[in-house]
This record gives sequence, structure tokens and C-alpha cells, in this order.
Amino acid sequence: MKETLVSVVIPTKGRINEALECINSILNQTLLPHEIIIIDSSKNTSLSSFLKRRTPTEHTKIKYVYFDACLTAARNKGVQQSSGNIIFFFDDDVVLDRDYIKEVVKVFRDDRDGSIAGVMGKITNIRTNMSALNTAFRRLFFLSYFGDGKFRSSGITTSVQHEKRIVKTNFLTGCGMAYRRKIFREFTFDEKLEKLSGYCYREDVDFSYRVSRKYTLMFTPFAKLEHRQSKKSRINSMLTKRQHIFNHYYLFKRNMPKHLTNLIAFCLSILGLLLLSIARKNARRTAGILRGILDIMFNYQ
Repeated sequence: MKETLVSVVIPTKGRINEALECINSILNQTLLPHEIIIIDSSKNTSLSSFLKRRTPTEHTKIKYVYFDACLTAARNKGVQQSSGNIIFFFDDDVVLDRDYIKEVVKVFRDDRDGSIAGVMGKITNIRTNMSALNTAFRRLFFLSYFGDGKFRSSGITTSVQHEKRIVKTNFLTGCGMAYRRKIFREFTFDEKLEKLSGYCYREDVDFSYRVSRKYTLMFTPFAKLEHRQSKKSRINSMLTKRQHIFNHYYLFKRNMPKHLTNLIAFCLSILGLLLLSIARKNARRTAGILRGILDIMFNYQ
């Protein structure tokens, strides 16, 4: 491939310390990006002030953009502001191992025919040793488990985070993914998600599905990051599950073929999520799932 220029896009909101730690881990990479673009939807400008006091680096420029919008709109804005031919997207609460960018770029560079559109690395702080009973339940109810990275007929994905080699996947997780610039001539992140439910949950699933129908996506275990999942700027668990259910329905309706088997799988996945929540005796999440089901039945346009 031609000379690699790497752009990094980080949407953030109200997480100054987390964002600065993320930026520092990027500036300590063995392969430095050409630019870091911060898309900030916070109401205060403290992050901008911190960044202005940073000593400029020789290889990486930092661009701060205030943009009061949802996550998907912020990512689209970041693409518009970027100039690299590889664009990384990181959540503001991730910390990268020093070789993360280098290992992801290596996968792109080894792709001689340019068929690979996106690459993600390994999240090191998630459990990958799911019990046999849990896996069996998730298989039965068309939920996620550690598998081959493909979309199930319910619209839910399996995960390749357990893999120890570079493999194909149909899903890239939003906290640490990279795409070739060229695909953004065809695809954008769906800004309708927040307008429908109030939260951009599973936007990475939607984007991955659409891209994977035409291009190849890859996972490399040699690029590692920690996703710390900050509790700042997050909504409560009941509202989270309510929006999870509604967005799951919207993305299924938008993307999946409406075969009878798929519709049955979707209904089973909703039932499975409800049963898991009840089994864990989580009343708030259970209430959120039930509210999400009601939203689907009565409010979806």
C-alpha cells in the first residue's frame, strides 16, 4: 500500500482524565499517528485548555473540535476532519499497549490486494473463559458468545476476542477499530440511532454489518488495549437495557433478511436477555428490558 498516514478519532464527553490518559497512550505508540482528532461534546472546555498546554510533538498534531452531538455523529465528524488513509476510532476510556497502532497497520500493509477494510485488536481486560452452561444457553437463545465473529440470525454477533491468531471477523468493536479511508465514501455511522432511543448503543454492530457485506474485516491479537469502561457520562442500567432492546430491534429490522427463521431467532434473543436478567436478580435491568419490549410494540415508527 502507499505511504500510511494514520488518523485517530476520539469522541469524548465529560471524561477529561480518561481522555488525557488515552491520548498519552497514543503518543507513546511505537508507530505514531499523523494526527489525533478530539471530538468533544462536553459542556465545559477544560479538555481544550489541557490540550493547549501540551508540548507539541514533532510527528503528531492534535486537533480539538467542539461538536455537541451523539457518538455516531461525532465519528462522522472525525472522518470529515481527518486526512489519513487509515482512520482509528478509540473510546475515550481505553489505554493502548505501545504496539497497538503498529500491529493493526501491519495487517493493512500485508494486505496486497487491498481487500481488508477494517481491523481491530484484542481487549485484554474482558473474560474469555465462558462456562459451558453459559455458552450453551447463549447458543440456544441466539445471543453472543466467544465464537467466529459472525452475525447470528438474531442480528447479534459472536466474538473472536479469544483467538490467538489473526483471523477474519464480521464485527469490529467500537472501542478500538480502524478502517481504510476509502470505505467512508460508501458508508457512514448511523446518526438515527440516538434520535430513536436516546443512545447510540450497538452502532459498531450496525456499521460492521454493512461494511462486512462487501469487504473483509480482521482481528489481530497482537494489538492490545484495555477498555476501562468509565462510569462517567453513562446512563443508569434500566435505561441502558431499554435502549439496548430498542436499538437491537432497529438494527435487526434495518439489516437482517426477514426470513421466518431470523424472526424466530430475534424473538428468542429478546427472551434470552430477559431470562438472563431475571436469573441474575437484576430488577432494574429486567424493568429496562420490559420497557424496551413495550417501546418496540407501541412506539417504533
